[in-house]
Amino acid sequence: MTDSMTNYSNTLTNLPTKLYSAAFPSEDESPSSQDLMILVSTIAVMWAAIFSVLHRYLHPYAMRQQWLKDAMGREYDRVGLSMCKALRVKWTRQRYIEIMLNDWPKMQGIYLQHFIGGALCLPAVLGYTDAWAANLACLGVLSEMGWEMSDMADIVITRSTAIDGKERVPDTLVMIMSIHHSMTLTLGLPLVMKYRQLRTLHLLTFNLQWAAALAISANEYCKMLDLKNHTQLWTFRIVNGICFGIMAWMRGIYWLYLCAQLHMRLLEDEEYTMMCVGIVIYVLITGFNVMLCIYPFGKKMMKFGPRSKKVELVALDEGEVSDDDAEKEGGVRVSHSTNSLMEKGDTCK
Repeated sequence: MTDSMTNYSNTLTNLPTKLYSAAFPSEDESPSSQDLMILVSTIAVMWAAIFSVLHRYLHPYAMRQQWLKDAMGREYDRVGLSMCKALRVKWTRQRYIEIMLNDWPKMQGIYLQHFIGGALCLPAVLGYTDAWAANLACLGVLSEMGWEMSDMADIVITRSTAIDGKERVPDTLVMIMSIHHSMTLTLGLPLVMKYRQLRTLHLLTFNLQWAAALAISANEYCKMLDLKNHTQLWTFRIVNGICFGIMAWMRGIYWLYLCAQLHMRLLEDEEYTMMCVGIVIYVLITGFNVMLCIYPFGKKMMKFGPRSKKVELVALDEGEVSDDDAEKEGGVRVSHSTNSLMEKGDTCK
């Protein structure tokens, strides 16, 4: 018993040193998979704690804010009517607002986490080739891996313990998030172990994380805009146009280019297992990027663009125009039924 306690104490005492060595190895060192998994697990616990603190302090704040409730209602009326069909859930307008308010603290944490992960890659992206820059970029990969582990754990816990868990996290959303998390959770560790210095890996990590951070933060901001106000309407159009361009490049064209570069390197090094797994994941993530990152911004550009008549009808939730008139004029139809379905939202993460 004494020896066991002594070993446990020594392990805890040496843990900070072990974590630092795994995160910032010297050029002639290569962390073991066990050490890297300990680091990733620690990061997962850290992100889980941060998200828990955010929820504890921001959730009561969000529930008291009428402007935030109004924003969630506007978001439902703008792009929410296909999300229920896509997720196969029957959320009423009020239920949608409740769920979005509950998840609002988490959304703030998600784009913060992605900004931090992408920022860790910046020195390598900007051209620094020293070991410290590569280590920071790889820490960005491991940070994403840790967050995704904690997020999957949160999904499992929510679905298995919460009374309304399967309603809040439906099967379709589980599938979407599994696809989203598949790349880092399967290839993250092997790529960091073998290709720590590879610039393509650094660029790919930065590209994915900052694209997600920009998309989520921009969407959170656009929810607050009242499209009946001319200035805010044009702000909405400009932000969505910029985001569409960023998504089309970072999650579309440049994503495919970087995937091809990484695939060629794996082929040259005869890393056939990683290559075959990578091909499947590239296809899945490409579909995710197109349908849930690029398409939603493009759809909103068309729906609320300068030439669209639908913009005149965005206030249907206030009963200014009837549903029939809205449909005749090609407007935005808002269901006032308590059994209405939502239609589509941004899921890029």
